[in-house]
Amino acid sequence: MKKSLQYLTTCLAALQSSCLQQPARALLWSMLVLLLAAGCEKDNTYRNAKPTAAVPVSTYDFLKSQQGLYDTLLYLVDKAGLTDTLKSGNITFFAPQDYSIKTALYNLNFTRGKYSFPGNWTLDSVPTAVWDTLLRRYMMRGQVTSDSLQYADGVALTSMAYDYQMNGKSVPTAASGIAGGGPLVLQFSDMNRSRFTRDWSTSITQSIDLKTANGYLHVLESKHVFGFISLVPMAFPYSLNPIQSPYLGLPSPIPGTIEFEDYDDGGEGLAYHDNDAGNNGNQYRTEAVDIENCSEGSYNVGWTNGAEWLEYTVDVTEAGTYNIAIRIASGGGGGNFHFEFDGTDLSGSVHCPDTGGWQNWITVNATVTLKAGKQVMRFYEETGGFNVNKMTFIKI
Repeated sequence: MKKSLQYLTTCLAALQSSCLQQPARALLWSMLVLLLAAGCEKDNTYRNAKPTAAVPVSTYDFLKSQQGLYDTLLYLVDKAGLTDTLKSGNITFFAPQDYSIKTALYNLNFTRGKYSFPGNWTLDSVPTAVWDTLLRRYMMRGQVTSDSLQYADGVALTSMAYDYQMNGKSVPTAASGIAGGGPLVLQFSDMNRSRFTRDWSTSITQSIDLKTANGYLHVLESKHVFGFISLVPMAFPYSLNPIQSPYLGLPSPIPGTIEFEDYDDGGEGLAYHDNDAGNNGNQYRTEAVDIENCSEGSYNVGWTNGAEWLEYTVDVTEAGTYNIAIRIASGGGGGNFHFEFDGTDLSGSVHCPDTGGWQNWITVNATVTLKAGKQVMRFYEETGGFNVNKMTFIKI
């Protein structure tokens, strides 16, 4: 650049002392300016510089320098005693961002709330052993670069989490409609102890192949949830227990009509009790409640037996007394039942007569006085011996 300026100064002096006419001088002046600009562009070593591919500091120190992005991550690394691993260990780290940890903690507290536990856990509430185990799943011994993962099914990676298997795969992205024309990303997958990809949980990298003083760093996208699918069950094992919830997600409104086959989710002993193991009607649902096609349309519950029961989460709009119109049929002498709400029998024993056939439907009525709000209703079969189709609640 300095030589170009000296050359320009010499040329300008020559132009001033020359006998060229003004138009010719102007043309030569323009040409000199263009030549100078071209020369300066060639000297600009940063114009076509590539993004930083290596840093002279450890993986830990590099992450620490990125203030606001990995503060929580490094807090957990310190807490789990993995600081020296990121400072001096020969490892490749697929780094989750702080937002990933925040999302995982939110999911944990949300799940605790669903099971009626306080949703106020912080990072320190989770056992340190859980953080240690999960952080190690993001760490691989040795150098794992994108070039080493260019296989159709990816490469099985043995993590530092006590030989837990992960999978890495490099994938070109599309750009401007051109397949493979975009930047290379890595698919980093928790294999979930399964060889079937449908069982895997996968995240994508945001940046890759940063060489640090002690290994390689790949950064996962911010929408990745820390721990993949493992944080909640590991930190809160109670979540592995079945939970009772309304069928299709919403409580059944009262007043209104409820189909008997739409009992709550949750399984045997929680949402229902059935005395035999299979669905004798083999219709609608795969659990042990016996459901068959109904002559009035849809389905009905049959093969009833004494001490069996079905539960329904309901939402009573207004407190008061309600008539329950039950569509019921019996071809075997009839039987008795009653309705409980939040564990209290509110209807007393109700009788179903013999209707002359298992699909010969009649209406039998019961009366209950209900409080307002969400509650659990149990249909209890005292003796069985009848089929039930639906029940309609009408405020009296």
